[in-house]
Amino acid sequence: MKTIENIYRYHIWLVLLLMLPVSIRAQEIIPQEGIARKFLGHLVNKEVSEMMPMFSEDFLQQVPEGQITEIAQGLETQLGPFKHVSRVLHETDDNFHTVILVCRFGEMDWGMRITLDGDDKIAGFFLTMAPPESFTPPPAWIDSTAFVEIAMEIDCGDIKLPAMFTKPVAAENCPVVVLVHGSGAHDMDQTIGPNKIFRDIAQGLASKGVGVLRYEKRNFRHPHTFDMETITVWDEAGRDAVHAIHTAMQMPGVDPGQVFLLGHSLGGMIAPRIAAEVPELAGIISLAGTPRKLYEVIPGQLEYLMSLSEEASDAAAEQLAETREIVARLRDKMGRPDAVYTTSLLGMPPSYLEDMNRHDTGKIAAGLPQAILIVHGGRDYQVTMVDYNAWKNALQNHNNTTFKLYPEMDHLFVAGDEPSTPSSYFEENNVAKRVIEDVADWIRMQQ
Repeated sequence: MKTIENIYRYHIWLVLLLMLPVSIRAQEIIPQEGIARKFLGHLVNKEVSEMMPMFSEDFLQQVPEGQITEIAQGLETQLGPFKHVSRVLHETDDNFHTVILVCRFGEMDWGMRITLDGDDKIAGFFLTMAPPESFTPPPAWIDSTAFVEIAMEIDCGDIKLPAMFTKPVAAENCPVVVLVHGSGAHDMDQTIGPNKIFRDIAQGLASKGVGVLRYEKRNFRHPHTFDMETITVWDEAGRDAVHAIHTAMQMPGVDPGQVFLLGHSLGGMIAPRIAAEVPELAGIISLAGTPRKLYEVIPGQLEYLMSLSEEASDAAAEQLAETREIVARLRDKMGRPDAVYTTSLLGMPPSYLEDMNRHDTGKIAAGLPQAILIVHGGRDYQVTMVDYNAWKNALQNHNNTTFKLYPEMDHLFVAGDEPSTPSSYFEENNVAKRVIEDVADWIRMQQ
């Protein structure tokens, strides 16, 4: 959802060109690092006029100066005051060089990714979670001898997305689950902090005899394929998921009549839309999804995040009030085919918001012939019990829906006793075994 992956990761719809990571080690400062540090200084100081000559022409054609100004003015409001850069990482390929400045804003570390083209002009920038110095290993209970992982690609027409098929060794014509990401730019493991959510799910399900296909999200390395003036939710996550499902159905050793979709967060929200496009899909699993519009969950998230601070800033309160006003206007446009959309919200452009309003996810889900599994964590502050109950209301007349509520789980399906916070996503954890086993059991019940 547009929350820790967007509000706290400050997902701003920019042209980010991320490349395969290739570490660079050097004894002296690489020229691109100096440019990146200079840009960060201008950004923090809100010196937009100083930043503008640093951008590439392609970037400026996609992102207007007004949006850059909005980003600069809201950066410290969202994240807290800038303090320092603690680490610098580099990624490169033949055409681009990305500098990752690990920055401290407020009391948390973030990764400012600044991508430069061959002329050392900024082709994109993006604030994400700080790259961890290590990653959480797979859960100890997973049987690594029970599956093999096969690297492959998803042909999406204009591009091919790197993918991984986690195939059970013993199963013939096994059921397969296709994983669909949440908001933001994700690798195939949906790495959040040190944790690899989709890797855990894939290897866990494969240990139970269920194959899993996961893939890199398009905007992880190919955001330049989006038209930022017309981008929709479907462009971000839906269309490529359909290609992945068709790929899974054609793979050897797979039962094409037993292909399921598992969407997390945003992926769980649009799962019914994807299922409607692929009627031969056997079923959908929504983990931390919602039938509400994406923008409708944001005010509650902002309120919760403000409640974690002993003293909320005036700027944060103003942003919450402005967000509520925009949300109210968007709600008024629901069901109106002639409505005109001109307003952005936290980086979501009008086209994105309009696409959400044009599709009633709950209504689509209620009309699906496929089996549905709704999975929710009671400690989830991003997608709350309001959303879980909204699913129950929307699907009350659907004849094959199962609901699973785990009071102790958070948005990443990590168990705990304390209230969930953004900082907990930086702790090393795994997706709970109980959740993965219940999903595997549900899939077997559909056979």
